[in-house]
Amino acid sequence: MPSSEAKLEEIRKRIDEIDDAIADLLSKRMYYANETRNEKLRLKVPIIDEQRQSEVLEKWRERARRIGGSSEYDLLSEELMERMAKLIIEYTVKKEMEGQQ
Repeated sequence: MPSSEAKLEEIRKRIDEIDDAIADLLSKRMYYANETRNEKLRLKVPIIDEQRQSEVLEKWRERARRIGGSSEYDLLSEELMERMAKLIIEYTVKKEMEGQQ
């Protein structure tokens, strides 16, 4: 049976692996956001699309509802998911606007 310290280290290792995966996925998301910006410029449509932002926020909230109660990892609230989505959207729009200048 592993010691408490060894178990703690194993848990932390798993968290680090998940953090690496999240960072990789965020990097990929930013790549596609940049591709979206390029297409918006080509099509001469506004960078900021409030309807799309609302759709994205709702999808994040829906993910929390879908996950809620359906797995052992049921710790995501709609509030947390919405806050994360808003932060990602805010950062993405900032980067899109910087690239336009």
